[in-house]
Amino acid sequence: VIPASSRTRSGLPWASGAYLPGGTPAAASAFGTWRKRPLDIGEVWLDQSTWAGITDPAWLYRRWQGSPYTMAISVAMLPTHVRGASIQTCASGGYNVYWRQFGQVIRSYGLGSSIIRLGWEFNGNWYRWAATDPTAWAQCWRQAVTSAWSTAPRLRWDWNVNRGPSSALADPARAYPGNHYVSMIGVDSYDWWPAVRTAGGWHQQLDGTQGLNYWLAFAKTHGKKLSVPEWGSIRYGRSSGGDDPRYVRDMRAFFAANARY
Repeated sequence: VIPASSRTRSGLPWASGAYLPGGTPAAASAFGTWRKRPLDIGEVWLDQSTWAGITDPAWLYRRWQGSPYTMAISVAMLPTHVRGASIQTCASGGYNVYWRQFGQVIRSYGLGSSIIRLGWEFNGNWYRWAATDPTAWAQCWRQAVTSAWSTAPRLRWDWNVNRGPSSALADPARAYPGNHYVSMIGVDSYDWWPAVRTAGGWHQQLDGTQGLNYWLAFAKTHGKKLSVPEWGSIRYGRSSGGDDPRYVRDMRAFFAANARY
């Protein structure tokens, strides 16, 4: 779910999307038919391994070019298979040429108004771009956004945390790059750590440390809309909810209560 415009294809008061196996407009259409509401958003991930995979994923852009969906695109802040790539070099402007190319290419396919989840879940330690140096990370974000905007000025940028205290950065706000460089505040929140099989589990997800309401308040304070780019059931592990209708109902109630935010 991402911030809605005044009208949505889905008819919901928020813009509703999904990531689907295969990642095609046909899959998005079929899913909309199944749930009896069309999607507003198509969510995809770019290849993370090289700068070429980040800057010029022509195969993916051709696939979605001309579709009726707004694209929410997860973009690695650093390529995972390029030796020596670093947040510090990014912060100093060393990769600006790549981000200018990124903007030029995405705009050339008519996708220049897409939502970019740059360096998502940076407060965790599971991605190369973990914000262990939040000052440099925020400067890297500013360099990337400014450079991409120079060639694709309508791109929108989702500053996207992982819900709850995470392993790389205890206070993600330290890596906030400033309102000018951020279009929306995102929080990824699965039925996991804790599961929502009980009222207590939902209360912790909603009102616990850096829970959903914390990030909703953060977004309001900064004059931004809230997005929830990743949410869903988790079927494995003792800390997951499995097939948990309560979680889905609680999340939907959260979206409905805060649709205008």
